[in-house]
Amino acid sequence: MVDYIFNSNYNGLVNAMGCEYKTNVKLDYIQDFEMMFERMRIDRPREAAVYYSILILDSPKEFSDFLNIAEELANITRRPLETGRASLLKNGLIAKVLFSNKTKENFGRESYLPVHPKAIWENIKDDIRRFIAEDTYKAIENHLKFYSDNYNAYFHKYGIKIKREGNVTLQYSGKWILYTLLNNCLDKNNHLKMQVGGERFFEEPFINYFKKFLDLDTKVQLIVDSKIDKETIEKLMNNYGDKLELRCFSEDISGTLRNYVFGRELAVNGIKILPDSNHEPSYIGTAYVNLDDVEIFDKKFDNLWNLAKPFEINT
Repeated sequence: MVDYIFNSNYNGLVNAMGCEYKTNVKLDYIQDFEMMFERMRIDRPREAAVYYSILILDSPKEFSDFLNIAEELANITRRPLETGRASLLKNGLIAKVLFSNKTKENFGRESYLPVHPKAIWENIKDDIRRFIAEDTYKAIENHLKFYSDNYNAYFHKYGIKIKREGNVTLQYSGKWILYTLLNNCLDKNNHLKMQVGGERFFEEPFINYFKKFLDLDTKVQLIVDSKIDKETIEKLMNNYGDKLELRCFSEDISGTLRNYVFGRELAVNGIKILPDSNHEPSYIGTAYVNLDDVEIFDKKFDNLWNLAKPFEINT
């Protein structure tokens, strides 16, 4: 881990342009996320950890406010902080807000939605435990409630900053949507409906995220394109057959739509950006929380489900 150069007299107050204001960010918190991001093989883990910590704990609306905290606390300047933000976006730990509609929320000019720290921890905790001291591991666990409380205060129940009115359009990666859905499943076990491409969904690391849904006893209906690894799906169906229903379209149908419906709580209607590649973020979609909107997408999914054909496995 890189050693920090930081203000040894730091007391939770940032001095910028002669004015002081309070921040919730501490060096210990940044180091927590740096350790996680290193194990996740995130590019520039230090800079990414600084940006992520500021985002979930203070949620500034201007990049200059991020920069003031980063410079004062961790001696991170503009270009490295921008690099950390880009790394988070590429690796699915934040999504970029393009615009919002019918909501009173003020997203500000520095408008990104982070995944919940609880979902990150759920994904990495078993791996990181093998590489850090037990007291360090327990210290991170003890910090999680503080992280979660601040995250929930800023980004609310579904992680998209709006509650029950309006919608928000995002640029995001495949990892971001799975992290976001995982957090909602951790918080409330609900029926999950997903329409995905299948071209990368059953490969690492996506397949591991998907298995976590099934391990939580979440009932999943999954629609995929036909270009899929049938052996992998057969293993999933044999292991999780009581929790997973899967259908696919005919071989001539392969679209760019990506839809997700979480119970009556949340719906995300997205498209994959062409050309088809592994570069992230590669999706643009709109997240809805209004009950009427979610119900519309729930019915649309059911219509697609009825058009798709069941996946037959060899027993």
